Amino acid sequence: MDLKQLRYFLVVAEERSVTRAASRLHLTQPPLSAQLARLEHELGVTLLVRHRRGVDLTEAGAHLLEHARRLLAGMDAATDSVRRLGEGRVGRLTVAFVSATAWTVLAPLLRGYHADRPDVVIDFLESGPDAVVEHVRARRADLGLLHLPPPGVGATHGQDLDVAVLQREPLVAVLPAALAATVGDRVDLAALADQTFLTPTRAVWGGLRPHLLNACRLSGFEPVLREVELMHTAAAMVGAGLGVSVLPASVRQVAGPDVVVRPLARHVPVAETAVLRRRGDRPSPQVQHFLRLALATPEPDVLSPEHSRR
Repeated sequence: MDLKQLRYFLVVAEERSVTRAASRLHLTQPPLSAQLARLEHELGVTLLVRHRRGVDLTEAGAHLLEHARRLLAGMDAATDSVRRLGEGRVGRLTVAFVSATAWTVLAPLLRGYHADRPDVVIDFLESGPDAVVEHVRARRADLGLLHLPPPGVGATHGQDLDVAVLQREPLVAVLPAALAATVGDRVDLAALADQTFLTPTRAVWGGLRPHLLNACRLSGFEPVLREVELMHTAAAMVGAGLGVSVLPASVRQVAGPDVVVRPLARHVPVAETAVLRRRGDRPSPQVQHFLRLALATPEPDVLSPEHSRR
């Protein structure tokens, strides 16, 4: 007895006619009758009583019909479940990220991912940059999101990880309104050399702190620093007149009415947000879909061909 025979028997039992069942199954009647006869022979019982109007189920046939429905429904459910898992439509995805990427990069990605894959469970590991790298390396996370330091500044992430840039943002000067009134539309950081610079801590923000230091050094001075942990905090402290900052342009989203954001007069490297993954691992379907969404940007794809934009 095989599943095909059971499916044929189920349709005949539902139609109460071999002729109508053959039409529904897109078969001719002789091969269907042969399959039914083979099933009865294998079981050693009569399942159907044939008459001029069609067929009726014997007691054994009714009993088999009950079991066949349950068995075939279970097989269909298992087939669908396996297919959905293989397509990445169910399962789990774990993303490690630094907090600064949450609203600029991660939130839009998750919105799109959840719309496409609502049944995938997404786990989060919000950490500092070093921990994000280690979460990915130790397989506690499938992917990591963080800010990269300026080119030539800071350590690389090692040969075991692939890195792809997802977003580039220009750096901007973040100023209290009173101070902004005294500078031009484009800010020369050298004019702010006597100010206190509110800077993200490396333990939380990673690559953004080197960007601030690099921008000030390119303008010819070593800044006086005051550390904060959140971009909201930096913007609030600037608004209170406690200092200035240099941050990615997305700071505009949290800048209050007492804060003015201006472009820089001197060209400095842009802030880059990147995704990390383990180079030697074959990515799961869930990871592949996330990467396709993440890499659907104008930024270069440096992961591998199977994740290229489509």
